[in-house]
Amino acid sequence: MSLPLSSLSSAGRILLVDDDAQVRRVMERLLISEGYDVLQAGDGEAALLIAATEPIDTVVLDMGMPGLSGLDVCRRLRADPKHEHTPVVFVTGLDDRGFRREALQAGATDFLGKPFDEVELLARLRNSIRVKLYFDGLDRERSALRGAVEQHLGELEAATARLERLQRELAVARHETIDRLARAAEYRDDETAAHLHRMSAYCHLLGQKVGLDEYACEMLRIASPMHDVGKIGIPDQILLKPGRLSSDEYTIMKEHAEIGFRILSGSESELVRFAASIAHTHHEQWAGGGYPRGLQGEDIPLEGRIAAIADVFDALTSARPYKQAWPIADAVAHLEAGSGKHFDPNLTALFVRSMDDVLAIRERFHD
Repeated sequence: MSLPLSSLSSAGRILLVDDDAQVRRVMERLLISEGYDVLQAGDGEAALLIAATEPIDTVVLDMGMPGLSGLDVCRRLRADPKHEHTPVVFVTGLDDRGFRREALQAGATDFLGKPFDEVELLARLRNSIRVKLYFDGLDRERSALRGAVEQHLGELEAATARLERLQRELAVARHETIDRLARAAEYRDDETAAHLHRMSAYCHLLGQKVGLDEYACEMLRIASPMHDVGKIGIPDQILLKPGRLSSDEYTIMKEHAEIGFRILSGSESELVRFAASIAHTHHEQWAGGGYPRGLQGEDIPLEGRIAAIADVFDALTSARPYKQAWPIADAVAHLEAGSGKHFDPNLTALFVRSMDDVLAIRERFHD
């Protein structure tokens, strides 16, 4: 990429506009000796043509020229957005207050009288170029800011597109989930539809309390009813046994976590894979000793830890053919006793502190 000529000079680029060639030559020698890059024009039209195509840091402009006057040139320069802030220094023999007022209205930056003093000319031009560099810096900052805003807008649009994609996937996954649950419904268990509704609502609530976004909470709500889908692989004489299971029977019953994982894993749906994780880990215990893998602490996925609390609380507070429902206070005491052992202590505290919301869910989805 080629740089504008003004950037190649250590001082700046100046356009001299004067119909007197001798004046231009004198100024040119002086300015070049000071390190400036100098362009020349002998009339207003030529000056405007140069200004339209070349980068310029300051215009040194004579007032009285054939054709376009200095004031006309100044007005035309100011009408060009590229030269809105380019300093225009008039060098003229006119010392009339009315002319100066008119020149300022036209956009003049500074004035020098003829004959000019070389030291004063150089000082004025240094100041005018500083002004131009200041405005050039502002333009660069505006451009950078505009670019940053456009980039962020692009990122926002991309994020919106991702959210829309996730919403579409969630809708597809719901249909797949319903199909899988319909197949599981062919098998019998003592859990009621109300248990699944309560358990999923508890999971959604606890997800909100722990600070998950609404998408993750909705995933919890939809996926958690499949936590025990693996029970379809457990023999009825064990699954439906009214009394206490023997040690061997309990070993077989525990296989439902692994069976559920095998049923649900490998799906292309994020939701179903999420459900597979819940099915696989909701019987793990915070301090270890759970099944099927004996995971501990935060090695247990968050969704499994949430589902564990929701499932146990609802199982305790629900009546079954082989047991009475526990009082709420006893169920809460059981959760608190298992905090840090069976259950994630932080999630347990959040769940217990949300008991008003929990009981409202229980009332809404009663058996």
